Amino acid sequence: MKRILIGLIAIVLTIALVGTGVWAHPNDAEPGTPDLKIRDHPGPWQDGVSGDWKMSNMAPGDETFGKVELHIKGNHHKSHLEITCDYTVSDPSLVDEMAKVMVITLMRYYKGAQHVDLLTKVEDVDGDGKISLYDLKYSQGGNGVDNLLSPYGVWHFEMKIKFDESAGNEFQGKTLDLTVIFILNQDVTQ
Repeated sequence: MKRILIGLIAIVLTIALVGTGVWAHPNDAEPGTPDLKIRDHPGPWQDGVSGDWKMSNMAPGDETFGKVELHIKGNHHKSHLEITCDYTVSDPSLVDEMAKVMVITLMRYYKGAQHVDLLTKVEDVDGDGKISLYDLKYSQGGNGVDNLLSPYGVWHFEMKIKFDESAGNEFQGKTLDLTVIFILNQDVTQ
């Protein structure tokens, strides 16, 4: 039986204000500048947070689920959200190949009745008919999913990842570490 060890998939949530070309710490923000807060639910709001998805001895067909909450404080009307990812694999020669067999089966962003199915916004970059971590990373020219509504109030982000049933034995015993990145882009006004 084909099995895979995905020891730890860390969702590291990275916050940035883009437009000035500088990663900004929210404490440095000017009054009224949007400030993205993130938390694992339940838990305290933080400027940055790591949530762990632990999957060990994962077999083809196994699926895992993760959820975080997002909130913008400040002037959210002049900003939009981007969601992308990065990943590493214990065998560097299999980095993108392993990401292609990690199929995203659910990826949504919602607040009450407002609901965005993010899977419909990710391009099938490799043309295999599935949306994978590889596709999320390289969608829209490497920008993931861009131009999303700013999470004014509390928004929820959920994602399920399934280890593709057709994955080969070359992934047996390998580890994939995933970083899901949330970027708050401040729109430039003229």
